[in-house]
Amino acid sequence: MKRIALALCILAQAMGGTSSAMADDLAMAATLSATPYTILGGEVKSVSWADPLKGTKSEIVVIDATKKAIHILVTSTTTLWDADAKAIMIDKIVPLSRVNVIYIMTDEGINVGKSIKVLK
Repeated sequence: MKRIALALCILAQAMGGTSSAMADDLAMAATLSATPYTILGGEVKSVSWADPLKGTKSEIVVIDATKKAIHILVTSTTTLWDADAKAIMIDKIVPLSRVNVIYIMTDEGINVGKSIKVLK
């Protein structure tokens, strides 16, 4: 997987000198596992949004059906939906909300959100 990420980064640079952020996104995409995981009807325990000054990233903690807390990284590519399947802004996800989450785990064990749907 790391060789694929490296090849993608080199290819991206050769095709026009993309930014380092783009190369980082390509590398991260290459390290994701192919198996998506799902949390249905989970409860949002906490929400923390990115703070560039502190170097933190956006994350939600969701309690699943087995009462396990799962940390989900919210990236710029994570789709956020309301119960009517309309796109929402990140501020609509609040603690105690019920959500359906689809996420993928990286090789490093980080859960990256692909889709978060806030339920009614």
